[in-house]
Order: sequence, then structure tokens, then C-alpha cells
Amino acid sequence: MRLYGARRVSKTGRYLDRDLWIADISAQRLPGRVGIRLLRVLVAVARAPFDGQLNLEAAALVYRTLLSIVPLLAVAFSVLKAFGAQYRIEPLLVQVLSPLGPSGVEVARRIVEFVSNVGVSVLGAVGLIGLFYTVVSVIDGIEHALNQIWHVRRSRPLMRKFTDYLSILLVGPVLVFTALGIIASAQSNSLIQRVLALTPFTQATIAVVWQVAPFLLLAVAFTLLYRFLPYARVAPGAALVGGVTAATLWHLVGLAFAAMVASSTSYPAIYSSFAVLVVFLLWLQVAWLVVLVGGQVAYIHQHPTSYVALRGRPSVRLRERAGLGVLVEITRRYMAGDPPLRLDDLARLLGAPLAIVDEVIEDFVAHGFLARAVEPDGVVLARTPELITIAEVLAAIREPAHNAVDLDTGDGPAEDALRRRDDAVDQALGGLTLRSVATASPTPDDVVANLSSYRRR
Repeated sequence: MRLYGARRVSKTGRYLDRDLWIADISAQRLPGRVGIRLLRVLVAVARAPFDGQLNLEAAALVYRTLLSIVPLLAVAFSVLKAFGAQYRIEPLLVQVLSPLGPSGVEVARRIVEFVSNVGVSVLGAVGLIGLFYTVVSVIDGIEHALNQIWHVRRSRPLMRKFTDYLSILLVGPVLVFTALGIIASAQSNSLIQRVLALTPFTQATIAVVWQVAPFLLLAVAFTLLYRFLPYARVAPGAALVGGVTAATLWHLVGLAFAAMVASSTSYPAIYSSFAVLVVFLLWLQVAWLVVLVGGQVAYIHQHPTSYVALRGRPSVRLRERAGLGVLVEITRRYMAGDPPLRLDDLARLLGAPLAIVDEVIEDFVAHGFLARAVEPDGVVLARTPELITIAEVLAAIREPAHNAVDLDTGDGPAEDALRRRDDAVDQALGGLTLRSVATASPTPDDVVANLSSYRRR
């Protein structure tokens, strides 16, 4: 009986760790696809608090927030002052910090006092540059954290950062407070009475809609964040799934945190007057973790196989299949005169995890086999395929250039065996080049048919 139970647990663990993420859901009906996607989200959310990398990125964002919250609000205050809406900052802060209970009101009041005492006009050129740099560092930190989730090795160019971040700083506060103003005006009694007179809706239905409006606004904000801030091509559907997940978690975690703060008396007893600061730091950590979890859900929704590939240990054989498949496909497009493909297009075409494809392409770029194209965006050959041998490609996959460390252990039986292995591989492959491999098979499926065989193991 115990043996049967252990076997069932093993099958469940295997399904949650592997089979759930590599299952082909395209052939299933809508309820099955929705169920599998929902289960993926639930598993990812349940594992997120134990993800060391996510917690580390959230802690880094907490540090950046503490350094730049006053300058950030000072910039927003200056922008909103032109519209006469500068006094809406404190109610918004109170709403964001509502899980802190009565302490949230005090924290919001203190922050607004600091912001009110910041004289932007008397800072001077150097002070103004420092102010904007501090504010921009927060957005840069969020982009870095999301790029880590999406396994993007490059960030925005400096000029793109300047224009994109400046747009967020100038337009973002106006959009947020405009949306809040629309919601506040929509909740007025006169508008409700007019809607009741013109539509068949009941007052209870309209009240429910007004209660759901803040959630929808939050979901839209998170969706836009995941859609445009990562330096990657995020599908609208993936961003929407991440945004709805983050908005749902924000409300649920906020309720749980508020209940915890209300029922706990140990913080004031231990930390005395510092209890407000401690609770505030805890809420910042939890809030940023929710934001990053939503980003991870968006990534998983778009690239589920990469999630399982990174949680395990990708085999050298999988890297070899992905690497050779990428080079063969790029070579065929080169010989046909077709435009280059982006990384996610290559991964989807080969049926390989995006993270593995990105990793091997980075190694090939470092070894001089490939180069990144800007217009059009994609990856192209840096050398003619006749000059790239399969032996050196396999060596590049086995020994990545960015983290290769070799120790000279001297001559011995182990070194002799490895040397004989390398000589045998070189002799077996002979002068086999990338062009000969790319022209050997009539279809791409013949070259990369085994790429997805890891799904069946």
C-alpha cells in the first residue's frame, strides 16, 4: 500500500514538474486548454514564494523604492500641479497602502509631507539631473527584473531608455489620475440615476460594476506594464493573463496582509515606534513579489516549455539539438535570401524552449558564428556556412564562451581519455560544415525532428 502511494506521488510530481508544461494543448478542446492553462498559473503562483531569484529581485526593488519614492512622487506632483490635481496623491497613496491598516494613513501622510517639502525649482541643474536619475532608476530596476524573468540578456539602448522612461514619467501620472477621476465621477448619484433610466440594469448591478471597476483598472495597468516594459516581444494575450493574475493576487494578498496586521500585536511590542516602518517594508516586499509573479505568469503563458527546461537541468544533448537546429534554419534562410528570424520565432519553429535557444545563440554570437541584426530584428550568420564546421559548433555548445573555465590538471588517464574522445569526434565529423548539413535534408523537419523528443522522455 505504501509503495502504491509513493508511486502515485511520483507520477503527480512528474506531471506538475514536466508533463504539465510540455503538453500539446492545441489538439484539445476549449475546456481542456483552459484547464491546463489555469493549472499552470496556479502551480506557478504556488511556487513563486519559494523562488529565490524572484524574492531577490523583489528585495532589490524594495531598496530602489525606498531611495526614490519621494523623488518619484515629487516629479508626479510637479506634473499634476499643471492640471490642478496635485492633491490627489495622498488619497492614492492611502489606497495603495490600505493593507497596512491605520499605519497606511500615517505612512502616506509622512510621504506627502516629504514631497511637499521638496523644492524642485531650487535644486539647480545638478540636483535636477540627480532627481530624474533617481526616479529613472526605479523604472530601470523594474525593466531589469522583468527582463530577468523573460531571460533577456540585453536591455534598452540608452536613448530608448531616455525617451520611454520620460514618457512614462510625464504621461503615467496624468493617465492614472484621469482614470481615477472617471471612476469617481461614474460613482455619482446623478450619473447612476441617468444610467438606470436609460438601461434595463438594476441599481444592484450597477453597484457591482462600480465595485469591479478598480480591479479592471488595476488589471489594465499591470497588462500594459507586462506588455511594453520588458525588452522582449510579449504577446497581448500573455500580458493580459499576467495582468489579471497580478490584479487578483494584489487584492487577495492585500486582504490577507490587512488581516494579519489587524490581528498581530507583536510588531508594536517588539519594534515600538519602528513598527510602522517594519510593516511598510514587509508590504513593499510582498507588493513587488506580486508584480514579479504576474510577469512570470505572462512568460509561462507564452513559453511554457522554457519554464520546465530552466527548472530542471537541460542536457547537453538538448543544447546540441537546439543549437544545430538553430544554425541549420538560419543557414537555410541565408541561402534562400529570406529575412532573419527573431529568437522567439526560431524557438517556436523548432519546438525548443526559448531559454535554451537564447542561451545557445548567445554562445554562437560570442564565438563569432552568428550576429544580431537590428533592421530587420533577428539573428544572421556572421561567417559563411562553408567556414563553420560542425565540430567547432559542438565544441562551442559544450564550452560556452561567457563562462568557460578550464583548469590544467596535467597529463593522466582522465586527460588522455578526454583527448581520445575529442580526436574521435573530429575524425568522425571530418570536414562536415554547416552548409553540407543544411543542404543534406530536404525538409527542416528531418533536421530538427528530434528536438522535441525530450517531451516524450
